[in-house]
Amino acid sequence: MTVAVRTRDALVGHERVVTKLWEAMAADRLHHAYLFEGPKGVGKRTLASLVALAANCEAAPKGRPCGVCATCKSIGEGTHPDVIELVPDPKKASGTIPVADVREVIRQAGYRRYAARRRVVIIDPAEAMQEAAANALLKTLEEPPNGTGFLLVSHNASSLLPTIRSRCQRVRMGAVPARDIERWLERKGVEQAPVLSRLALGCPGRALALSGDGLAQRAAMRAELLAVLRGTVDDVFQFSQRLCSGNRSAWSKRVDALLALFEELLRDVVVLGSGGRQELLNEDARDDVTGLARRLYPGGVETCAQALQSCRDDLDVYVSGRLAVDAMLCRVRQALGR
Repeated sequence: MTVAVRTRDALVGHERVVTKLWEAMAADRLHHAYLFEGPKGVGKRTLASLVALAANCEAAPKGRPCGVCATCKSIGEGTHPDVIELVPDPKKASGTIPVADVREVIRQAGYRRYAARRRVVIIDPAEAMQEAAANALLKTLEEPPNGTGFLLVSHNASSLLPTIRSRCQRVRMGAVPARDIERWLERKGVEQAPVLSRLALGCPGRALALSGDGLAQRAAMRAELLAVLRGTVDDVFQFSQRLCSGNRSAWSKRVDALLALFEELLRDVVVLGSGGRQELLNEDARDDVTGLARRLYPGGVETCAQALQSCRDDLDVYVSGRLAVDAMLCRVRQALGR
């Protein structure tokens, strides 16, 4: 299992984090296990990929990777045998990392390295490991083979076993300033960079996901969501059935987009309800947001926020997507008085 690693130009922000990692690498003080944690799209996986590059770059050892040497190219193309990826199998509906896959990685880590200075194992997302899988990793995570390092990526570190967290050096990655995201998008030639950077909520990956026809898709989903909240319970069930069709790897992206959109709407409800002066994320749907604010602010906002978090928690433990979305939307409808 290998992973295609991106170039250093893919990462925006997090200068302090990157500097500390490069300094540790230059001094041969890289920790044997890092836990990169933060919201989806903030750059955790990109940073893990950069560490794999920097740890093995031929032209710039123990520093920023060049991206053009033979090792960087092989890692970037996903063909380097010493950069190992552990992810859920997209063909399986469960979306988990089973214990058998963890044991296979442990077995590979025990072999002599092929060519790299440092073997790197990337686990993304770490919370996808089943409990048995996480327990199987503990000993190797604490005392990995010489020259092997683990990079765990997590969107919800609190869901990991405490024993996993305690064996890692935790690296928390916060929101990237909107202006930095905007300039980054402009360098990439992405259209509507100001709008996308505002909607990204500090996560560059989210801005890229919304580029192209992403904004149109977001607007269509928002219209459908608002219609469902105004409709009947049957409309809710039909909506969740459409949303969660197909295998988990397919519908989880749609559900993530829905939850992010609903979170944005709640943020705008608070802005309007409290009389704030911040620009709305859904300015093009101000009338709809105003209607929600009249019904939800202030007490209903907390109910909706709890429903949103409960949905995310349920999805983290692999509850059926339809059940999780149905439960959330029904609670929101109650808060709206419907």
